[in-house]
Amino acid sequence: MALIEFNHVTKAFFANRNCTEVSIALNEVDLSIEEGEFVSLLGPSGCGKTVSLGLMAGFDTPTSGTVCFKGAPITKPGPERGVVFQEYSLFPWLNVRDNIIYALKGKGLSKTEERIRADEALARVGMTDYADRRPNLLSGGMKQRVAIARLLAMDSDVMLMDEPFSALDEQTRIALDDAIRNLWRDNHKTIVFVTHSITEAIAISSRIVLFSASPGRIIRQWCLSDEMARDMDNHEARALRDEIRQAMDTPELS
Repeated sequence: MALIEFNHVTKAFFANRNCTEVSIALNEVDLSIEEGEFVSLLGPSGCGKTVSLGLMAGFDTPTSGTVCFKGAPITKPGPERGVVFQEYSLFPWLNVRDNIIYALKGKGLSKTEERIRADEALARVGMTDYADRRPNLLSGGMKQRVAIARLLAMDSDVMLMDEPFSALDEQTRIALDDAIRNLWRDNHKTIVFVTHSITEAIAISSRIVLFSASPGRIIRQWCLSDEMARDMDNHEARALRDEIRQAMDTPELS
């Protein structure tokens, strides 16, 4: 049984205030994600990548079809499916450690256990020295490391990531891509990652899922071996990049 499964999923929205026009975001999407995969959802703006992630998170429900987690329909958010957004979503009045501890409330942990778990998560993303700082004193890349640490501390089965590094400079983005892939290798968590960048998808993924232009449907998928070199100096990586670009530009697939 797949960990997450889309069965003939269509998602429509009303396109105007009068509710007389309908916009189709996803059209008859079938997708299975197995436990331990690192799946990148790739495609042009408006193709339904973020909509798909929202359905996995339980922020919304399909217009038709089903989205299931471990065989049960997803109808609402749950702690087993954690999310990292584009925005950092940190409380500015709490320091870094307390931002993580806040997310652990309700898990039945003692204050000592909460602190230990928060500090362990911060160590895994290289933010130990900043545990007592407020978010306004951190760079964008540091804030996203804290958001990832919060998700690690929550110990969710699935990490859903919506273009978390898109607003960062290229050097920071590459560093965080490396960091999240290393965390995936160490933790064996399931990650679903939305991106617009072909090179980013190649750098981090075990599988790439390509969506068509709106209305979104899945048009191609690629499985990447762990042994494959991911930088663009490598012939195999460049060839895959060119193949994905060609698939995105093919009129009958758009």
